[in-house]
Amino acid sequence: MTIIYSPSNVQELLGIDGNTLRKYATLLEGHGYQVQRNNRGHRTYFEKDVIAFRKLIEFSKQEGMTMDHSAEAVMTWISEENKTVTLLEEVPLQTTNDGDTEQNTNTNELLDRIEHLEQVNLDLIKHLKEKAVREAQLEEKINLILKYVERMEQLEKERSKMIEEETRKQIAVAEQRKWWKWWK
Repeated sequence: MTIIYSPSNVQELLGIDGNTLRKYATLLEGHGYQVQRNNRGHRTYFEKDVIAFRKLIEFSKQEGMTMDHSAEAVMTWISEENKTVTLLEEVPLQTTNDGDTEQNTNTNELLDRIEHLEQVNLDLIKHLKEKAVREAQLEEKINLILKYVERMEQLEKERSKMIEEETRKQIAVAEQRKWWKWWK
């Protein structure tokens, strides 16, 4: 029996609000995911949709993953899951002579899937390295700015001391009595 979830049920299951659910659904739809709609155009959700949203949340929490990359990863994951389910449903293992051929086909398809997943992992590692480089550059710039600010503060203190000393000298000169006014 297929369970149909209302948006509020999905929000409760995922612990998110309505705006976030709509954002997730729109994001996945933009990447080709099909969300069922009723005759009034409102979205209705099934267990597979809830699982897809959970995967989206899971991927987005990984370091360096944007929501867009997370949606792409969900779509890749879904297509890989569908291939696995299709393979298991359509090609049961047989013990006849054809079984060796079918097993080789399954093995080749699994190897292709592994290669694809390895490529996805390499892409993710590349994105993480790029993010680390950007963060290091930003940290370097922040350190330069902090050094500049410290230097400016030091110069301002020195300038303030010089002005204070010069003011004291001028006051001392102004207060100094002239020799011809010694009787006052």
